[in-house]
Parts: sequence; structure tokens; C-alpha cells
Amino acid sequence: MKLPFFLRTAGIAAALSFAIPAFPGGDTGAEISREATKLNHRGLEQLHKKEYDQAIESFREALKIHPEYPDALDNLGKALEATGKDSEAVADFDKAIKIAPENAAAYADKGLALFHQGKYEEAAASYRQALDHHKDFSEAQNGLGAALLHLGKHDEAIASFRAAIASNPKNADALGNLGAALLTEDKAQEALPFLRKANSLRPDSPEVLENYAATLDHTGQTHEAIAAYHKLTTKHPDQPGPWEHLGHQYYKSKSYDKAAAAFQKSLSLKPDQPQVLLALGQTQSEQGKQAEAIQSFERCLALKPDEFYATYNLANAYYAQKDYAKAASFYEKAYAQKPDYPESLVGLGASQLAANKFAEAMATYDKLVPMKPDDANVRFNFGTALFNAGKYQEAAASYREAVRLNPNLAHAHYNLGMALLRLNDAKSAQSEFVEAHRLDGSLNPPK
Repeated sequence: MKLPFFLRTAGIAAALSFAIPAFPGGDTGAEISREATKLNHRGLEQLHKKEYDQAIESFREALKIHPEYPDALDNLGKALEATGKDSEAVADFDKAIKIAPENAAAYADKGLALFHQGKYEEAAASYRQALDHHKDFSEAQNGLGAALLHLGKHDEAIASFRAAIASNPKNADALGNLGAALLTEDKAQEALPFLRKANSLRPDSPEVLENYAATLDHTGQTHEAIAAYHKLTTKHPDQPGPWEHLGHQYYKSKSYDKAAAAFQKSLSLKPDQPQVLLALGQTQSEQGKQAEAIQSFERCLALKPDEFYATYNLANAYYAQKDYAKAASFYEKAYAQKPDYPESLVGLGASQLAANKFAEAMATYDKLVPMKPDDANVRFNFGTALFNAGKYQEAAASYREAVRLNPNLAHAHYNLGMALLRLNDAKSAQSEFVEAHRLDGSLNPPK
């Protein structure tokens, strides 16, 4: 059974699956009739074929013949659990345990049913009881780890997964779960060998493959991650998640056409994904398709109006189109959404300068300079706003700060020279023009 747990990293959703397989039944050694045994075996065959209703009927028929048949009770519990009837399953597991209290498998099966009900403390206790009777029970150690992880006891969970692997090095579920648990703690490099082995043992498990791909991504192996996510899209072409993840990998590798195609495929399967629309818009911006990017960002904001990065990137797209009024409007909205992100004011100031709104630009840079005191470009732009507003003394001071922060900023030297000319300091101005020309031969002193 697959127990989903979800993690979001770097804008990408990675599904962590805690898989706990069914366990073998126990036997008290009591005399069981041939007919009851036959019905139990038939139920097991039906259970393996996922014919759950038929299996339930077979196990119940066996129990009519022999009400205290522990294997049939345990197997009935498994079949009920498989159909989501976890409370009924627990009752049957308890009956099996009462008849055969040494049966570790029944405790472990009960732990799984309790886990599915979200009763993680009780599930952990049941798994521990299984281990009391069978200390090297790898599947019970794995189940205990899954319960502990949901209780926030990460260190204990990791220790339990390691114990499961020590008991059975080919326990793919424990290998995958240990890798997933390490990934949640940003230990991708440590997680990688466990997920690689789990993937080799369970190549058709989408949960293991997705975590393996996410780990490859986190360890900087982008091309390998692309191959893994591509395999996921091949195996599950109708699931939007793998297409989204594939798109992010293509974006990282700067394969923007492929990234856009992957994001669009994800959206064709599930249109209402604001995070995918945001990623698509960013990709379209990189492609230079600003009009399409604007549509993607607007669709994102229609679904999630407070998505800061959509607002900010929408402003950037309008700026790239030289629609400075709309750009300024969205930069202001972005700043209101996230006042501690100075890049919104950087864009706002640049938009106001481009639109010759120098008084508004000065007000913006008054806010921005304390936020980015060591940014030469901010000081340069502030100087430009001041110069165009006729504030030559303040402009010169701002340009001087820009060249102090970045002596190689040729245009700052040139503009400082222009401000000094307006202040009647021709000698100092000439020195700045000479330095500007030395740094950039296209900048010649004014005539």
C-alpha cells in the first residue's frame, strides 16, 4: 500500500511514498479443516489479484468453518484494509492476535491499518509489538519508521529505516523511505545511493522514481534528473506532476523551448495550476515572448492573486515591452505584497526614469538606497533622477558614491562630469570625462 507524504522544494513538488507491503500470516498449529484451508488459499489468490470483494467472501467462508483460524482472520483484515475498511480490519487483526499472541505479522498488519487511519502513535506501538516478537522483522521496522516520520520524530524514523535495511538490504520500501526521509532534511547527497538502489529494485514505482529524480536535481545532476522525469512522463503521461518537474529541469538546463512544452503539457492535463503558469511565464520571458508571458502571469494571478513572483515578473514583462506605466503599476503592487524585496523598487525606479517621471523616481530611490546601500547601480540611477530634476549637487554626490562603490562604472564617471559642469567645476568634470573615456572609448567629453 502506498502512503503519500508530500514535500515542496525549490518550487518543485516531490512525492514521498512510505510503502508497507502485506505480511505473511501466522499459524498456531491448531488443526484446521481441509475446506477452511482451501478457502483461505483461494482468498489469498484473490487478494494477490486485487479481487478484494471476492477475497473477503472467501476468508469469511473459511471463518464460518473455523472461527478461530488466525491466518484467515489476518488475511481478512488485509483484504478489508485494502478496501479502506481500516476499522473493521483492526478488529480482525485483534482477533488474530488474541488467538495467536506471538504472531508478529498480525501486529504489523494492524500497524498498517492504524497508520491508514492517521493513528500514528497507535501504529508505532503495534509495530513495536511486532518487533518484540521478531526483532529482525524488516517490514515492521519500515512501518515503524513511516509512523515515526509522521509523528515528526525524524531521527528515530531514519534509525528505524536503517534497521529495516540492515535486516533486509533488498527492502526497496525501506530504501526508498530512508532516501525520502533524508531528502526532507536536505541531505540529498546522503539520500542518493538509497534511492538509486530502491529505483533499481522497483523500477516501476513512480514514488521511488520521483524521489530519485528530485534527489538527482538537488545534487546538481540535471541531465540525469531530466532522464528520470522523462521516464516518469513516459510511464504516466496523464499525470501533470511529472511534466511540471520535467519542465523545471529543462528550464535549469536553459532548454526553454522544451521547458515551455513540458509546462504546457502539464497545464493541458490540469489547467488550474498557478505554480505551473508562473513557471511557464518565466520560460516565455526567457524566450523573449513577453506577450505570451504576460498572459501566463495574468492567468496565474487570476487563480492566486497574492502570488508575488507572478506580480513581479508581470511587471518585468511589461518593462521589457517598454510599457512603463503598466510596469510601474505592477512593481508597486509587488512592493506592497513583499516590502522586504528591494528588486520591486529597483524595477519601479527604472520604469519611472524611463517614463521621465523624475520626482516619482526620486521618491522611490529615497526608499531604495537604505535597502541597497552598497549597490552602485542604485546610486547611479538615483543620481540620474536628481540630475534631471535639476538637483546637481545631490546628483554629483550620488554619482560619486556610485564610482566609489564601482570605480569601473564608466557612465557614472561621465554623468558625474556632467553634474560637475553644471556646478561650474570644469576641471574636476574634465578628469571624470577622461576616466569615462578610458573605461569606455565610446564616451567622449561633451563639446
